[in-house]
Amino acid sequence: MIREENLLIRDLMIMAMDITHVQDIIVISLPQRFDANNAPEIESEFRTLLAGSPRKVLLDFSRADYIASAGLRVLLLITRDQMKAGGKIVLAGIKPQVHKVFEMAGFTSIFTIRISREEAIRTLS
Repeated sequence: MIREENLLIRDLMIMAMDITHVQDIIVISLPQRFDANNAPEIESEFRTLLAGSPRKVLLDFSRADYIASAGLRVLLLITRDQMKAGGKIVLAGIKPQVHKVFEMAGFTSIFTIRISREEAIRTLS
């Protein structure tokens, strides 16, 4: 029973995304891990949230300790779709170990990245 409870708690921590609004900006706080275990669910949630008109989106990575190629793929797809629709996505609060993955993948030149949430909001406003 304890093992099942620990797995449930771990799964909830992996999936937990907070979604808020600041002015006309959707702020999505990503979970601690963004990998093959939760990428399909996160992609589905993104698509639901961002359906319809173009959006201004801030992806807050301040809780994210790990991103894998599956997470990077989702980010590319969502960003591409939003840009085609006239929307804009800014990433903020990326920890050094996650930023290193973005650098190694060559993604720092693809995404708009800001140090803080406040700076990202100014960029999107």
